Amino acid sequence: MKKWLKRISIGFIILIGLVIGAFMVWAQFDYDPSKEANTYVEQQIGQDYQFGDPESEVGFVFYQGAKVDPGAYSYIGSQLAKNGHFVVIPKLPFNIALLDANAALPIIDAHPKIKRWYVMGHSLGGSAASTVLEDNSKIKGIIFLASYPIDTIDTPSLTVYGGRDGVLPVADIEASKKNLRSDATFHFIEEGNHANFGMYGAQKGDNTSPLTPKVQQDEAIEAIESFLSSN
Repeated sequence: MKKWLKRISIGFIILIGLVIGAFMVWAQFDYDPSKEANTYVEQQIGQDYQFGDPESEVGFVFYQGAKVDPGAYSYIGSQLAKNGHFVVIPKLPFNIALLDANAALPIIDAHPKIKRWYVMGHSLGGSAASTVLEDNSKIKGIIFLASYPIDTIDTPSLTVYGGRDGVLPVADIEASKKNLRSDATFHFIEEGNHANFGMYGAQKGDNTSPLTPKVQQDEAIEAIESFLSSN
């Protein structure tokens, strides 16, 4: 009996080791920023990216999509900065936002002169960002890019999504509306897909789009600015 218990214990330990090993291997495969994305990098502090004036009235914390390097979102960061906002895109553990969903909170605390903060995320990053909305009174809203909240939220929100998204179908966005306020804002980009909300190339499972990432993100930024003006 003891021999069998020992064998089971050893087998369990080996299984756990294999799972951890498989995760570590998987974690090494990321979507890296394109060459174009790298041209928009302004300031890198440690592994985080910052754009704009840290004493702006409006600040954003952007959570990356799963397995996407934060530098892939430098274009959005740079354009929001040109519009007068401050943007931080933190490097999250293994490029998975859910592993440090509270990352926005110390960033907000470190910049007390910014009056209004918005959390924003692409794909899984938006879902992770939705978990911190009640933890800081300075957070005035959330922007989902091809994303939706993990649970019901009572915060002003904007959802920007694409009709060619193969990773997060339109039907999933429609189903998520029950978890948002009745005045939630939606912006539909008919030819938009999933990967074009960043600049990191094609994504597995996604559909192709006739739009370039820049064109799709420019439309998203216009929707964001409109959302800010009404909130």
